[in-house]
Amino acid sequence: MRPRVGFGGILVLVVLAWLAGPAMAQLPPALQAAQARLAVQPQAVELVWNGLSAGPLPIIEPVDDDPGRARVTFIYRSAPDAHGVRLDSVIAAPLARQPVTDYRRDFTLPMQRLPGTPIWWIQLEVQTDTEAVYSFLEGRGERWIRQSDPHNPRRLRGASAESVLRLERAPDMAPIRPVLSWSDAMEAEILSSDALGRDVSLHIQSAPDAGDCAPVLVLYDAFLWGERAPARDTLHNLARDGQIPPTHLVLIDQLDPASAARAYADQVDFLARELRPWLEASGLAGPDCPVILGGASRRGLVASLAALEHPDLFSGVISLSGSYYWSPDGEAPEWLARRIPAIDAPGPRFFLAAGRLEYVETSTNGGHVMLDTNHLFAAALEAQGYAVTRHLYAGGHDVAGWRHALAAGLVDLLGED
Repeated sequence: MRPRVGFGGILVLVVLAWLAGPAMAQLPPALQAAQARLAVQPQAVELVWNGLSAGPLPIIEPVDDDPGRARVTFIYRSAPDAHGVRLDSVIAAPLARQPVTDYRRDFTLPMQRLPGTPIWWIQLEVQTDTEAVYSFLEGRGERWIRQSDPHNPRRLRGASAESVLRLERAPDMAPIRPVLSWSDAMEAEILSSDALGRDVSLHIQSAPDAGDCAPVLVLYDAFLWGERAPARDTLHNLARDGQIPPTHLVLIDQLDPASAARAYADQVDFLARELRPWLEASGLAGPDCPVILGGASRRGLVASLAALEHPDLFSGVISLSGSYYWSPDGEAPEWLARRIPAIDAPGPRFFLAAGRLEYVETSTNGGHVMLDTNHLFAAALEAQGYAVTRHLYAGGHDVAGWRHALAAGLVDLLGED
């Protein structure tokens, strides 16, 4: 792996993360005992599995000489006919074969089989401030079937949600804890969009205690922020604790893949010329009230583009692993960083978050990795007079890190300080 410079001082962090692991280990003690028992009792597979899965999985143990790392053993029981199992998680980044051209082959990690059993394992060393999602890919014939960890009680929400690895120094859960008091679903609205040529489904959560001209958070991806990691819980928790004012939430159903061919101009038109007037007509946001745009990956890129083109309409951006490497066909990489207009008056404020493990070169980013491009985009914004907060979180390109970064971004843009 070639370490890359990212947010200020990141090079050291990335190199340390790479040198520290994750790293393969010898057979863990619990599996050594299981293997020894099976050597004399080959039929005791069920008893062995019951012993291994008696407590929560994965097994997390300290590393004696380094309190900043933990030894994590993932254990999975497959179907009897499975020919392989692979671990899929951003914590695999230090072991990725770069550039990643085939995700399953180059990024996911093969697990080892306990001989003569359907029990598979892998052990990694992970920094103890990490929170990341993971799942298992189970090979059956020509198919690879994604499975969550049935023995880990931590998982995202929604059907077939991925499991969550959470270590002891991971961010505080208070801002993202589930709110049990919601009595009904979010309000649904359909906005007919000429810009996008389709009906757009909006999901709205009005803040019950919001004052006049309360902020509005607009997020792309209603499935991600409505079901898997509900953003309305985060807004409620932060407002309840006095960290932000009561804030309305509007979720946009999806980012149209075809918009890339139009350099996302149709998305900008939708946000500025259709959604923003709709917010005013619906009473959610007056002409001078703060509206923050947000999203992850390409959605963070689009939010940034819209705010730069319409600084009078959008007061801030929360970009989570924004895809600033992207460019239209025929353009050099990092197109948006070259299109930032200078601004004299206070313009939209930017909160740019990227994960510590986002240094993997892929066929998509062409070597312009997330850490580098977020750092360079932040510098380009600052050079044109914009206020920027750079946020580094432990983890990679997944919602486990994004949900904590979203909370941090809301406090940064809406908190009293």
